[in-house]
Parts: sequence; C-alpha cells; structure tokens
Amino acid sequence: MTPRAETDHASAIKAAKELFWRRGYHETSMEEVVSATGLNRYALYNAFGGKLELFLKVLELYQNERKELFLRVLNDPERSPLDAVRTVGEFCISEMAERGAGCLICNVALEFGPCEPIVAECVTGYLAEVQSAKEMALEQAAACGELNPAITPKEGAAMLMTHMLGVGARARNGASREEMLRSLHSCVAVLKATRIEKEAS
Repeated sequence: MTPRAETDHASAIKAAKELFWRRGYHETSMEEVVSATGLNRYALYNAFGGKLELFLKVLELYQNERKELFLRVLNDPERSPLDAVRTVGEFCISEMAERGAGCLICNVALEFGPCEPIVAECVTGYLAEVQSAKEMALEQAAACGELNPAITPKEGAAMLMTHMLGVGARARNGASREEMLRSLHSCVAVLKATRIEKEAS
C-alpha cells in the first residue's frame, strides 16, 4: 500500500468513526459511509472488505486512541494516580457531551449485544483493558496512601467502570457536561482517602 493510500484509509476510518458514533452501525447506510469517507463503494470494499470490516477498524482505532490516552495520563509523573483517573474521566465526558452521542463502546454494546460475536469480543476486550488500567492506577493510589482503605483497587476499578457505562447512557439521553462531571467528581471523592483515614493508617 502506498503512503497516499495509507493516508486515505486512515482518514476514511476516522470519518467513519464519527459517522458510526453518531448514527450507530445499523442506522448507517453504505451511501452515508461513501459520502462521509470520500471513497466510492469499490474503493471501500477493496480497502476494507465491507461495512462490518470497516466498523471493526473503527473500533480498533477507538481502542488504540483510548489506550494511548490512558497510558499518557497515568504515566504522567506530575499527576497523582487519582488525579489521573479523574482527568481521563473528564476528557471522556467532555468528548461525549460535545458529540451528544454517548460513549461509542457503550452504544455498540447496547446495539449489538452478543448477537455478533466478533463485535462482542472487541467490546469485551476493550472494557477488560480499561478496567485493568483503572485497577493499576488504583493500586498505585493505594501504595501512596491516596485510596480509601475501605475500597480495594479491584472494587474501585469496578465502581469506575459502572460509573463510566452509566455516564455513557446518560450522555446519549441529553445529560449535560456539568451533570456528568459532578457525578464523576463524587465517584472519585468516594475513592479518595480522607485526612483522618491517612493519619489512622
């Protein structure tokens, strides 16, 4: 594949991501995909194999973008672990509020369920990776005395995942950025050790 073709394909996947995110997979026609990507049907089928295959590339791109974000923020030495968790959450909420379309992965999970195994596998794998990253951050928080000692890193990661999925649904149904941020900050406050807890430990 030539560098130009690679650039065109990458641009097509990004354009398709925005389209599928707002419209959903089943509500998006191939005509809309052609219009959004700027590639004709022949070029799309030649490059990706079909609508489902292009959609899987979109999910791969989304997953890689999130992984890069999580790793960059969680590895920032200027941030405490819980501050990193909060920052990632704020970014995702701002992104959802801007689009008014909820969380892409949450949308996909609701739209497909288990009926398309290859998509379900992508969703399950992504959510497992996110929960693992959150648990790793909370293990670091526990090690530096930042995590509420009444909550284990595993429990805290599960709490954050439940919150993320709930916020994704709320965003799709018109919740404001401010509402969702308040919810996130309350969740992080529960995870954070108080001064009294730190002194007692």
